[in-house]
Amino acid sequence: MKKWISGLLSLALCLSLCAPAFAAGTFSDVEGWAAPYVERAVSLGLAAGVGGGRFEPSRAVSYREYAVMLCGIRYQDETDGESGGEWWRPYCAVADAHGLWDGTVMADEGAWSTQGGQPVPRQAMAQMIYNYLQAEGKQLPSEVDKAWARAKIADLDAVDGRNVDAVLTCYSMELLSGTGSGFAPAAAMDRGQAAAVLCALYDVVTEGADSPAQTGVRLANGKAITEDNVREIINGLRGSYPEGMPWTNENNHYTSNAMFIRGHGCAAFAFLCSDTVFGQLPITAQHSDFDKIRAGDILRVKNDTHTVIVLEKRAGSVIVAEGNYNGTIHWDREITRQELEDENFYVRTRYPG
Repeated sequence: MKKWISGLLSLALCLSLCAPAFAAGTFSDVEGWAAPYVERAVSLGLAAGVGGGRFEPSRAVSYREYAVMLCGIRYQDETDGESGGEWWRPYCAVADAHGLWDGTVMADEGAWSTQGGQPVPRQAMAQMIYNYLQAEGKQLPSEVDKAWARAKIADLDAVDGRNVDAVLTCYSMELLSGTGSGFAPAAAMDRGQAAAVLCALYDVVTEGADSPAQTGVRLANGKAITEDNVREIINGLRGSYPEGMPWTNENNHYTSNAMFIRGHGCAAFAFLCSDTVFGQLPITAQHSDFDKIRAGDILRVKNDTHTVIVLEKRAGSVIVAEGNYNGTIHWDREITRQELEDENFYVRTRYPG
């Protein structure tokens, strides 16, 4: 399996986001944070220039245009057919067939003509991304993760009720960010922002299909992928994260680019440890089979409210390390198989195959 996302995970959806400057490259009017996203989106065939060596990154994207862009990820082959002079109709129809319009004004076919040329507001964009993730069967964030996002979005009350879950999902996955003063749900999305979203969504949906295949897969330190080597790396973190070190949801956040996930408190510590071990290897499976647990696996426990990383798997229990255990780092707690199964645990693993 190839990595889920390349480069930056946290997307710039506001022009004020601080990022290094990049060369304009193919287009004379593209520079700054948007440049690498525009270049990649064009190279993937998800977007195109407007002629004269220009991309017009600040121009608003219409619903119809965004349908064309989204169909380019997975559904391009489904858009063949007569359009009756309406170039956008086949794309709108394919988007409709996959449920991408659900929760937007375009859910009514009559709106394809009357509303399709209007700019896509950010809350509708979030809904369409959410719909795409669902259509492709991708893992969505937990209610705990969405609760964090809910606390961070100051203007959530301004989001249309039918789009709230989509906004929380995209925000907690860091597919979307705020604008500095909130989420600005009614603000229009521009072409530069659309390129950034398309690149991230492409990576999630295709699992980085344009990235080179991994060969000679190893742990982050170059050693073979064995449980002993995994355990050695995690135990090497004890000096940097000693027993009793303060570690809470409020003060500790971590984003794993390789796993395409953000964590807070307990999850932040588990993801940090996991990345230290596995580097850029992706999540390869999720399951709830105690017998398949291995050192380095990430466990979600206590009815989806706490995250730990496995140090050792025993016959009837696991030994774990964890953050935000009574507000601190804690090592070597033993959790029995019965406890895990009674509290509906699940496992994320990054072991190949």
